[in-house]
Amino acid sequence: MKNKILFLVAHPNIENSILNKKIIQNIHHKYKKNIIIRKLYNIYPDFKIKVEEEIRIILNTKFIVFQFPFYWYSYPSLLKEWKDQVFTKLYKKKSLSGKHLLVSITTGSEKKTFHAGEKNNFTIDEFLRPIQQTAHICNMIYHGYVHISIHRVKMNGKSCFLENYTDKIIFRINEWIQ
Repeated sequence: MKNKILFLVAHPNIENSILNKKIIQNIHHKYKKNIIIRKLYNIYPDFKIKVEEEIRIILNTKFIVFQFPFYWYSYPSLLKEWKDQVFTKLYKKKSLSGKHLLVSITTGSEKKTFHAGEKNNFTIDEFLRPIQQTAHICNMIYHGYVHISIHRVKMNGKSCFLENYTDKIIFRINEWIQ
């Protein structure tokens, strides 16, 4: 099915995650058979990526979501390695053209701290420039990012707030399908 969603999870310790684990559960529950969830650190703990297998999966999907915790103003190293190996090969074949990309990130800081003069000094968009440029150069359709902070979840109650966050991801994906 060409409209399947590839949900790439890059969390080094997903079993101990509060946000990322719940997001995956919610997304799986909402999409069931139309989503492929790949937990990169579980599949490739040794960082030995099976590039041809990943390419086969991507070729059969239309939508890609990168799900990861925002560590030290970037994404986890395995996602970078995965992107370097898989996207490089797909770029040469021009196989990413027209595919949709959305980034879903979790942080320990609230979004308002990601601005000039604030704690994190730059916007999330500025930190995500390498992903944006990758999408651009590969002729992908980049849909930006959705962000959730653990602090926000603690203040508003986990389950309801996480359900709303998941709905934001689903809304963005459904926009692509329309």
